[in-house]
Amino acid sequence: MTSATHYYIYYPVRMGLEADLTRTLYNLQDELRSQTGVAGRFLRKADDPWTWMEIYENVTDPEAFDDALAQGLDRHALERFIDDGGRRHTERFVACA
Repeated sequence: MTSATHYYIYYPVRMGLEADLTRTLYNLQDELRSQTGVAGRFLRKADDPWTWMEIYENVTDPEAFDDALAQGLDRHALERFIDDGGRRHTERFVACA
């Protein structure tokens, strides 16, 4: 049996867009939950409020989740919130056997 995959996605955000980004992430994560059953959450870094992180845990079908996430990012134009010169960094983890 394959263990679940946990996604940690972090990126620098543009200043002044926090309220719009918050709304967009809630909408994106609602869609992902409906499509994949994966409930996401998001945080910002304690010592750097311009670094945000999305967390998606217990993904059992990473390929389907990756597709749904990519489509959602395009649909919600999430790139507009990323600081110039920045990018989304995705890290995937699984439990130790």
